[in-house]
Amino acid sequence: MYTFSKGNETKLILIRRKVVFNLEKEINIKKLFGIIRKRFWVMIVLSVLFASFGSIYSIYFTKPLYESSSRMIVNVDDKLMNTLMVVIKEPSFLNHVVKELDLNSTPEALSQQISAGSIGGSSIVKISVIDTNPELAANIANTTANVFKREMQNTFGANDINIYSKAEIQPNPININHDNKITLSFIIGLIAGAGLIFLLEFLDNTIRTEYFAEQLLEVPVLGSVSKMSKNNISQKRNKRKIEVRRHSFETNE
Repeated sequence: MYTFSKGNETKLILIRRKVVFNLEKEINIKKLFGIIRKRFWVMIVLSVLFASFGSIYSIYFTKPLYESSSRMIVNVDDKLMNTLMVVIKEPSFLNHVVKELDLNSTPEALSQQISAGSIGGSSIVKISVIDTNPELAANIANTTANVFKREMQNTFGANDINIYSKAEIQPNPININHDNKITLSFIIGLIAGAGLIFLLEFLDNTIRTEYFAEQLLEVPVLGSVSKMSKNNISQKRNKRKIEVRRHSFETNE
């Protein structure tokens, strides 16, 4: 028989608690995997459905957007540069662009398609335009640069503004990436499937083990009745018939 000091008893208690905690943790992890494995088909079905919807939306319902940019060299002081960057998005200024291109759009709507700013704090100003038509995006960017140069000279006397590079037609849309959208939809389907599996498990009130029956009824379980199916019943009936025939045959002998 072993005796322990108080310090050793405390260590022994802590060790036992640690072992029990790790065992419960391991059991909980196994239980989670068991729950997922039991209804794993739910995750597969939802993932395939989400991926299918994502591919259909990406291919048939996403409008491609194209971006074109023109560049200018604007040699002005920083204060005037900030003012020019504000002016370039003003509807009163963009009204000249709408009239020159005869656009079916308002200056306010065009302002949402245009962005402008200096590159890296330099004198080079980049004017970018996004539109569903790649040719129109390039035309708007180039026309905006020309109107900007003309109007800034007339309004602010900024004569040192030159076109550095013209916008070109970009054939590739900036918002179309079917693979990424399908992959993202698939991952969302997996997450939704896992959530649905745990929800179904939470709503399931079926008593599956003797332990849960004892915890619920607060009485010990003395026995259990196995689930009977039609195949089991028919097999037992056939077995009984065979035993009866064998018994009658032995009796006749």
